[in-house]
Amino acid sequence: MADTLSNTHRHTEAIKLLTIHRDSTAACRIWHDIIERDTAYAPAHYYLSRIDNNAQALHHAYRAFAADSTNKWYTENYATQLVAKRQYTRAIPIFRRLMRLDPKNLQAYHALAILYGTANMPYSAIAILDTAERRVGYNQYLAEIQQQLLLDTRQYDRAIEAGRRRVAEHPYDSNVRTSLAMAYDAAGRDSSARATLDEAFRLDTTNVATTTLIADYYYSKGNDERMLDYEARLLRNANLGIEEKLRRMAIHTSNIAFYGKNYLRLGAIIRGLAIDYPNHPKVVEAYASHLIAGGEYTMALEYMRRHLHDEATTVENYITVLQLEHYLEDSESLTADMEDALQRFPDSFELLSFAGFMRSERGDHEGAIAIFEEGVAKATTDAERSDMWGYIGDVYHDMGDDKRAFKAYRKALKYYADNILVLNNYAYFLALLDSDLEHALQMSARAVELEPDNASYVDTYAWILHRLGRNEEAKGVMRQALSISGQRDDSLLAHYGDILWALGEKFMAETYWQKAVERGYDKEAMERHIEEITNTDTKKK
Repeated sequence: MADTLSNTHRHTEAIKLLTIHRDSTAACRIWHDIIERDTAYAPAHYYLSRIDNNAQALHHAYRAFAADSTNKWYTENYATQLVAKRQYTRAIPIFRRLMRLDPKNLQAYHALAILYGTANMPYSAIAILDTAERRVGYNQYLAEIQQQLLLDTRQYDRAIEAGRRRVAEHPYDSNVRTSLAMAYDAAGRDSSARATLDEAFRLDTTNVATTTLIADYYYSKGNDERMLDYEARLLRNANLGIEEKLRRMAIHTSNIAFYGKNYLRLGAIIRGLAIDYPNHPKVVEAYASHLIAGGEYTMALEYMRRHLHDEATTVENYITVLQLEHYLEDSESLTADMEDALQRFPDSFELLSFAGFMRSERGDHEGAIAIFEEGVAKATTDAERSDMWGYIGDVYHDMGDDKRAFKAYRKALKYYADNILVLNNYAYFLALLDSDLEHALQMSARAVELEPDNASYVDTYAWILHRLGRNEEAKGVMRQALSISGQRDDSLLAHYGDILWALGEKFMAETYWQKAVERGYDKEAMERHIEEITNTDTKKK
């Protein structure tokens, strides 16, 4: 038989080591030694379960509980350890036992309600909370849980009654009133819900959670006017962070129909942000984007340029300015601001790309290549290096130097084999030369696989099939491209006409060539193209 008195003394020594000297290692050694002598010594198991943060914690908790299941501390500890190990089903009867051992233990009622809710047993959870109120009295936190469970089980009258009681207990808590408002809303009592929300807001007009809930409530009801009233208050609320304000505004402006319908109201809100955060780069960008959406390009440019030299200005701010100057054909300002931007952000991949495109568009091909090569040197990922070599290839193609263009494309694909734009362009330009068509077809097929809903990529694949003489296949693929584009792209219509002509469907070919012209294809170029095809057919005959 184990020496019980000795174990008690050693247990007391271990507690002193733990509580006075903070030496948990030495204490644990004593408790493990006690268990080796007496495997049923519950106090040692109890303390080890609370100190050992490992797989043995649950084992020790169980051994303590098994040794003395009438001890409420051991019972609560075992139930808590079961929850910690996510053994919820096993935890339920242990918490129920704890309720009987300690009827005033609110944690037991709370835990049981949560466990029943997790087990999809909401009615049992409600019953437990009813029991808690009878035994312990009203508890605001448990009442909140019960109210939500009543809503979940569609017991709306009881949920409203619970909400009213919570309001009576805490009349100046706006969150309690919004909870009651949601109960009214769930019950279909809209006027009561709106009135209660207004009361909640008046109690604390600076409460972010309350204002957010009210704004979202009116949005869910399709009441844009009321929603924007509260959204305006929310976005001027100093307690809400700027990132969250911008996130909410982005949601509204990304919905084109909603944005267009409420352009003026949203504009007023964005102007409010610009007043509150005059030099924040994302706010500057947001207000400029709003002006651009309204066609106020010159005003947007003037506004952005005033903020270019703010300390926090980003490269995105510069690129927006450059894009506006390019659109407005302000070449002098574009040149000056481009140089300024490159000095300030010399390593920006996006800026170097944009600068290269601008040089290329102006016909400065060598300058564009030099910038793109600089981009290759400064790129930080293989994907960026691939993009830059792809841009270099595009410029060489524009110069008529396909040999260098194809070399650049091959370098791009070595860095990143799935660069979709390079795969498509390389394949298409090979097809124009009737060169290495099988390889072109493989690259084009990969581009389509990666982005099957891109009409341009599908067109390239169809065109290569056409150049290979596989016109029946080309026809089917080109019809997919036309379907994706909605038959709006003039070059796709022209290509389809060529494929139909090759199949002998001359009337339909001419119809689609005419459609291409109507969609913007150069009429004289089309006439020359038709003449060339006709002459080629005549020579073959």
